[in-house]
Amino acid sequence: MEQFFKRFARGELRLGRIEAFSDGVFAIVVTLLVLDLHVPSLGDHAKNPAELGRQLLALLPQFLSWIISFVIVCKFWLNHHHLLGLARHANYAMVWLNSIFLMFQSFVPFPTALMGQYPANPLAVSLFGAVMALNTVLFIALDAYIRRNLLKPEFIGSQVPHGITKAFVGPAGYLLGAGLAWVNPWLSFLCYLITPWFYITPPAAAPIESQA
Repeated sequence: MEQFFKRFARGELRLGRIEAFSDGVFAIVVTLLVLDLHVPSLGDHAKNPAELGRQLLALLPQFLSWIISFVIVCKFWLNHHHLLGLARHANYAMVWLNSIFLMFQSFVPFPTALMGQYPANPLAVSLFGAVMALNTVLFIALDAYIRRNLLKPEFIGSQVPHGITKAFVGPAGYLLGAGLAWVNPWLSFLCYLITPWFYITPPAAAPIESQA
């Protein structure tokens, strides 16, 4: 078993292809998010502005879920880009951790569509929070592995203190939103909207020689 796990620490793979593959997945995810927004069908009321306004208002939960997910995915992409910039190279363990993270990123459109379609259903709204919490934990695992095993020498010792611990504010926020869904789903929407803004930019990490 020990030999099996040692195999994952092997390899000095180029980061370029990993970044390209990751960017492709992120691009597909944000594209799939907007594909769930459909123009309402007015039928015999095609010229009635009031009817169109009513149906657009009914689509508000779908618009909100799209906005929330788009912000979250973009936040993940920005932090992921920053994180790979800290690595000196990739190994098999990093590739698989990254792939598992991307697998669950590709799942994001499903709970987004589910929450938008059934905004008053606590199970649908709480599932969204659970998926986002899991995605955040997977990113934290990737982050921790790179920082402990693959960090560029110039970044060693320059990281934010307790950065990994602080990162768990994200899963906590999404799980809080999942719990609030059983009290008031609109509180969950608010919680999901606020949580990603804590990580809208990556934490500062400068090479040691550039620090004042």
